[in-house]
Amino acid sequence: MPPVGASRDEAPKAPRADAQRNTALVLAAARRAVAAHGLTVSYHEIARLAGVGVGTVYRRFPERDQLMGAVLIDILDELICEANQALDNPDAWAGFRNLFTLLALRTGENAGLSDSLDERGGPQVAQRRSRLLELLRRATLRAQQAHVLRDDVAWHDIPFLAQGATSAVCVLGLHAGPLQAQQAVTVILDGLRRS
Repeated sequence: MPPVGASRDEAPKAPRADAQRNTALVLAAARRAVAAHGLTVSYHEIARLAGVGVGTVYRRFPERDQLMGAVLIDILDELICEANQALDNPDAWAGFRNLFTLLALRTGENAGLSDSLDERGGPQVAQRRSRLLELLRRATLRAQQAHVLRDDVAWHDIPFLAQGATSAVCVLGLHAGPLQAQQAVTVILDGLRRS
């Protein structure tokens, strides 16, 4: 018989505060590590960046697919938040510009993650991706209806333009840095803005 006040059907306890903090540290470190080293980054490197033991990383994310799925969800949630802000922004161009810029930068930082959207994260990733695409469609149409975005650009062109802005890592022996990425985003946005 269970102790007084206890039930076999009780919901599991919420993780302790230190466990939640460690999970957040590991996730933030994983995002930085994937951006710097790609999808094959080691758990040891993630642990070093997070300032935790490698055992903590394995406890939080025993399988690499779990960790990559969590990273994808975190990035998609950030982009969804920015897309909602774009739609709420009274200035349709400023909202679109901010969304395009973040989409371009996150795509550049996380090359390879986009290719694995269907392989990792399952339905949670798929649902968020669909939500982001719908919000991107609405933000693009809103900017076009406000006559600040060219009409000859389809909303589904936007992710490819964003990726193109930050996909070049090395060209003719020149290595791209943050300034080149920002400059490329600025030039593409100038081309997208209706004169």
